[in-house]
Amino acid sequence: MSSVHPLPTFEQRHSIEEFIQIRRDMLRYARSFPPGAERNQRRQIALSLRALFKNKEWLNAHTWEGAKRLTDRPSPSPVK
Repeated sequence: MSSVHPLPTFEQRHSIEEFIQIRRDMLRYARSFPPGAERNQRRQIALSLRALFKNKEWLNAHTWEGAKRLTDRPSPSPVK
């Protein structure tokens, strides 16, 4: 019997510009629907993305720029 090795998991990161473009596309896509539930759902997704853009912790965890900021920080000084 062969053992199955799970694939390594990784978090996919995007640039802030990619997220902004996704939000723009979602709003444009929403406008293609007549007023109703489907249109409102797309608009809600765009609003949720907008709220996430204001959350520094989320940006640091999900964007290349945030990851760079985290790795560029100087390490804390050792306690003496």
